[in-house]
Amino acid sequence: MNAETLQTVTDVATLIDVKGATLPVPILQLKKALNRATDNDVFAIEVSDRGAEPNFRDFCKGTGNVFIGVEHFDDHDVYYVQKRTVECRKCSNIRAVTMGIAVVGVLTYTGPQVVLSNPSGLVSVLFVGALAAMPPVAINLYKVAKHALKRSPVTVRFEAAE
Repeated sequence: MNAETLQTVTDVATLIDVKGATLPVPILQLKKALNRATDNDVFAIEVSDRGAEPNFRDFCKGTGNVFIGVEHFDDHDVYYVQKRTVECRKCSNIRAVTMGIAVVGVLTYTGPQVVLSNPSGLVSVLFVGALAAMPPVAINLYKVAKHALKRSPVTVRFEAAE
């Protein structure tokens, strides 16, 4: 590891000791810790399995986290991983709302044609596609609304009438 990497490693948020465990246990423990962590937290994972490095590199590449490096000791290795959030919540929320608007628009356009007349093949496909997209869109919109309500709670005050 280079000097820049060692400077980053001094800010380790969590040490995960999985010495004696074989793969995939170290990766699963890291994944569990990453789920609870905040963005940019650094993890040190102590592993005695000498063949784990490619697995940690692949895991980080697949999840968007940063593989900082590895230190080799006599009886174990220490892998350093930094959590990175691949997608921001604001972008995800905007995408969920946009998809919801698109699905409602397609259903509004195609619904009456399907119900009241003999629709073309394209209209039928659009209608069925919009119906199929409705459950995940509804779930995502529910999550967006729930998160928005948590951030700005509504205060209700009751006063006795005189």
